[in-house]
Amino acid sequence: MSHEPKASSDPGASDLIKPPRFMGLRIDRQQVIRAFFSLSAAATIVTLFLIMWSLVTEGPFRLKKQFGFLPVPTLKGGFLDTYRWELGVYRKAGLEYCDHVKKPLTEHETIFSRLKRAVGAELNTVSKISRDRRDAAILAKTHVEERAALQREALVEALGKAEPATPPEKIVELRKAVHEATTRAVAAEATAAAEVLPKLFTEAEKQKLLEDLRGLQPDREDFPPFIQELITESAKQDGLAREKFAGLVTAVDEFEVAPDPIIEVHDAMKELALATKELAVQQHMSEDAVSQLLAAAVIAKTPEERAAFKKDAAQTDTTAIDFKGRIEPLLAKLADYEKLIPSYLATVKKVMASMPSKPQTAEARALLAKARKDLPEHIKTVEDSLPNMKDWKWDKPIPLMQSLTAFLFGGDWITNSSWQDFYGMVPLLTGSLLISLTALVIALPFSIAAAIYVNQFATLREQEVIKPLIEFIQAIPSVVLGFIGISVVGDLIKSSSEVAWLQWIPGFPVSERLNMFNAGCLLALMAIPTMFSLAEDAINNVPRAFSEASEALGATKIQTVFRVIVPAATSGILAATLLGLGRIIGETMVVLLVAGNRIAIPDFSDGIGTVFQPAHTLTGIIAQELGEVSRGSPHWQALFMVGIVLFAISLFINWASRLVVRKFQLPKI
Repeated sequence: MSHEPKASSDPGASDLIKPPRFMGLRIDRQQVIRAFFSLSAAATIVTLFLIMWSLVTEGPFRLKKQFGFLPVPTLKGGFLDTYRWELGVYRKAGLEYCDHVKKPLTEHETIFSRLKRAVGAELNTVSKISRDRRDAAILAKTHVEERAALQREALVEALGKAEPATPPEKIVELRKAVHEATTRAVAAEATAAAEVLPKLFTEAEKQKLLEDLRGLQPDREDFPPFIQELITESAKQDGLAREKFAGLVTAVDEFEVAPDPIIEVHDAMKELALATKELAVQQHMSEDAVSQLLAAAVIAKTPEERAAFKKDAAQTDTTAIDFKGRIEPLLAKLADYEKLIPSYLATVKKVMASMPSKPQTAEARALLAKARKDLPEHIKTVEDSLPNMKDWKWDKPIPLMQSLTAFLFGGDWITNSSWQDFYGMVPLLTGSLLISLTALVIALPFSIAAAIYVNQFATLREQEVIKPLIEFIQAIPSVVLGFIGISVVGDLIKSSSEVAWLQWIPGFPVSERLNMFNAGCLLALMAIPTMFSLAEDAINNVPRAFSEASEALGATKIQTVFRVIVPAATSGILAATLLGLGRIIGETMVVLLVAGNRIAIPDFSDGIGTVFQPAHTLTGIIAQELGEVSRGSPHWQALFMVGIVLFAISLFINWASRLVVRKFQLPKI
């Protein structure tokens, strides 16, 4: 019995299993779609590889061209090799030796700045009112003169005209115009300063001041009588204040001039070291020129061109520098520096003994406490500088690994310096991490709470309103948020920090309105939509059977949400947090505009108040400096090294988010 299938009598039956026609061709649409997504994935992988390749070859490595082969990356000429050469010149020229003296001088400047501010705070307890009265009167005089500037300039020009001389009646007319303009200006100034003047002057003094201002004439250089009285009174109060705090004032004045002899020695050392560095740079440029000339000779088309290139290479001066001979005059300065140390340390100890134990103002107490803490460390730095200089070796080699550690763990990012460029990313990394942590702390509770409420408690109408509003934040350009941070958030933070009942907050009052907290607030706003959407999806993906089982056991809605649903969605919430962190740490424009852009490791002695200090970031430094440096320079390569660090951080965050999802993933049921 035959079981062969019979041919179908229906002519269209075979067409049902064939791909439909498209432009006259039979194309399997499923295969086309599959191919499209495969190509998209391949393009993504290729793009990722090209990004990594460009970062590596423009940063730590250089491409070495080989005839007949593809270019291969080599350390020669890359950032690590170039930075090692720069650090070698920094040592051989004696700049490193000079920095052993420069470090105590830098610490002295920092301590003196704090002491000077502390003295000012103490003196203000006696002289602030008289100084404010004087400054307010002088400022009012300046404003009146500016408002009547046109008439005053016309009178000055007429008075200074020699031939032909201005007629007397014209002078009288111009003086009248100046008087009328000044009178109007005084009235406007009185209105503008209606809140300030009554606080500083009595009604009689206010009228006396305004009367003096009405009589201002451009050919009278002396201050009006009442302002002269205020200046005399202010000088008298300043004298009384300096007498009251004479011990502290005298000690700080002596501390200010104490390092002057050391500065002279350092300047002499600096001149010698910079001259040697300049010679080393010129020699390096000459060696590069010789290499380029010889390479050009190899590919020259004619013997004449080849001979010309070789001749130029032979005539280029590449004489080696006698670093040992040039370093000896620098080392001889050690004896001069050593003689100055005892007198300087005596002044420092005198300042420590002269500090008042109980300053009258809170500002002075805080500043003197920092100075009191820094002075013993400063003394140790000065004492350690001598043995460090004696043990210093100009010919100690710089290993390649030192250039990498100097970049990864260096505390200075100094570019375009006449002294020495340093590419240490610690200040940038610290700023990025602190801003990101601040933004995460602010964004996390708001985004997770919003996701829980929208998914579990909100009505349909509330969901239709809340979700689009939160997601709309993503449509706001980051540069617009930066403008908001400059004009609104920064001023709001600064004004709030000056409120008396908020002074208990660490870091208040804020001295800089552009700081890490400002940037953190705006980045938190940018990260909330991402974290909210992902967290809401994670909560929504919890099987409905979980909540039904909980409710069947008698749990309330609150208990079900926070003891069943949220723990079950932990993996998704953590992944949302990590991806939000990636969104924060990769942002550029906001931090560039509102973070303050101060390249320095923050002062962590302020505790939580550290976030109110300015800072710079990894992304901000690339955006700010990449367009201003020459391609292939060490600065250019250093910025690509920063890009590699950012790339590695982003990869780590994404890897961590996937690891979290896998670790806490719910079993399939």
